[in-house]
Amino acid sequence: MNDASIDELIEGLAGALKPVRPRRVLRGGLWVAAGWVAGGALLLWLFGMRHDLAAGEAMAPLPMLAFWLIVALALAASWSALRMGLPGVGRDYGGWRWAGLAALALPLTALIIGLGDSHGALTEMRPDHGMRCTLDGLIAGVGVGAALFAWLKGGAPTSPARAGWVVGIAAGAAGAAAVALRCSSNDMIHIALWHGLAIPLWAVAGRVLLAPLLRW
Repeated sequence: MNDASIDELIEGLAGALKPVRPRRVLRGGLWVAAGWVAGGALLLWLFGMRHDLAAGEAMAPLPMLAFWLIVALALAASWSALRMGLPGVGRDYGGWRWAGLAALALPLTALIIGLGDSHGALTEMRPDHGMRCTLDGLIAGVGVGAALFAWLKGGAPTSPARAGWVVGIAAGAAGAAAVALRCSSNDMIHIALWHGLAIPLWAVAGRVLLAPLLRW
């Protein structure tokens, strides 16, 4: 094959190609932020803000710590999911795991408190005391889950299973953080169980429902 034929082949292959808009993490981050704000705003609009925040007061120390740990997990998982939608080989997507390990302080704290007050723990573990918060968290996380799914769908991640897990964790943590602004309970058992339950439920949903849709 001579040089002219090679040039014609290349021109024929490239002639129909169109430039693709570069993917920017900032754009995906804005999608996530919008989804998070929309989910939280809808929850607060429907059910109102917890009484202490509505009165201009601060949360109690332990609930505030729980809130920021959950927010950190949501941010770290969202960042990892956004990076999965970018081209590249050998990227490290495991930063969210450190935030997840820090968030484990919540169930451990709840366990210690429960051992000291088993009757109170059993009361807080009753579904009628907290299932509503879990459902609210699942719903409030839809915006973040949808934003990350749309971002990854356009990026075709190399590991859809891992992407599904991370999207679910980000959505569940975002929903749990939103619930903390509505639910007035300061009980750590309630927060760790009923708020935190949205995270593993969303994680499983991300792996089972979203991961197959992210495959190439």
